[in-house]
Amino acid sequence: MKVVKNTDFFCHFNSAFFHGDRLFIENHIADDVVWTIVGSEPITGKQAFLDAAFGVEDGYRDVDFTIDIAVAANGEAAVKGTMKKKGLADKAKVYAYCDFYVMETESSEKVKELTTFVIELKE
Repeated sequence: MKVVKNTDFFCHFNSAFFHGDRLFIENHIADDVVWTIVGSEPITGKQAFLDAAFGVEDGYRDVDFTIDIAVAANGEAAVKGTMKKKGLADKAKVYAYCDFYVMETESSEKVKELTTFVIELKE
């Protein structure tokens, strides 16, 4: 098993999330994963995570996103960026996000905890 030591894995994880690559996400989250979107109740377990991420009709598909910065060390990482998606009447909504990752172990390729902060930006 390769050790996740750099930001490539986390950038790929974010990209897979925004492009609807359910298989990649499913293969890289722990069975007992906990996803906390700050301000909401935690989402616990692999199936609940997948349902929340991919079970919503509008979901996160067709989202333009950027990664401004990513840092990783010792089985933890942070990724910060922006995402843009169509809102009502096709008016784009822009959000700033920051994801904090904790892996199962330092040498694991499975996310055990994900904490997401999301703020809508006013133009």
